Amino acid sequence: MMEGSDARRRNKQRSHHDERNKLLKKQSKSTPSATAAQEAREITSSLRRTKTMMQQELSRISNVSESINQDGITLNETKGQHMGMKGGIKSAGGSLNRLKLKEKEDEIIFWASVVFFYIAVLYVLWTRIRIPFLLW
Repeated sequence: MMEGSDARRRNKQRSHHDERNKLLKKQSKSTPSATAAQEAREITSSLRRTKTMMQQELSRISNVSESINQDGITLNETKGQHMGMKGGIKSAGGSLNRLKLKEKEDEIIFWASVVFFYIAVLYVLWTRIRIPFLLW
């Protein structure tokens, strides 16, 4: 049982060692000039794509900045309009309070009129008919 485990471990170490040597040999080999030129073209192409992407991002950020500035101007204009309306709102509030007061006054006058009417009716009934149920 122990011998099988040791053998597997040795095989594993050996295969790991072989793979490591293959990788190191690939890195140490010198590349032919055609392959180097191809790699240089790929790097140059990659750098051009990166440059293009960066220019697009800078353009997008510039547009966003302009949009934010325009929004700020719009907000300031709206604030100015609202401040101009503030006086109108105050006068409307005062008018509304006067209307509420007048409504209360009218309600008091109405009920006073109703009470006066009933008192007048009772007086007329008392003086003309002399109804005995009227406390006399």
